[in-house]
Amino acid sequence: MNKKILIIDDDSELQSVFPLLFQYRDFEVKSVLNITDVESVIKEFKPDLILLDIWIGDIDGRIVCNYLKSHEETANIPIVLISAVLIDIDDAHCRPDAIVQKPFEIEYLLEVMDELMM
Repeated sequence: MNKKILIIDDDSELQSVFPLLFQYRDFEVKSVLNITDVESVIKEFKPDLILLDIWIGDIDGRIVCNYLKSHEETANIPIVLISAVLIDIDDAHCRPDAIVQKPFEIEYLLEVMDELMM
């Protein structure tokens, strides 16, 4: 069974690149540009992992991360926070399962994802 990856990022370039990067791994990918309906998307899609940008428009992804981690239905879904700003996981003001800094090497991102989805 294919692993499902939910990408929450308002960067349209990354939105188009991620599926291409993941297709050879047979990941099922769903991308959303905003978080207005993220709960229903998660409920319907049932992701195995969420890639979450730290800034989604005017919304701080760390708030979204805290929200998802504080709800029973989504608390156990691994979240990888993607940031263009250097952030230490201990100073992130949220509890993602990992932080990957942009720009990143795709192999590194895949290693992090594989480790979290074991």
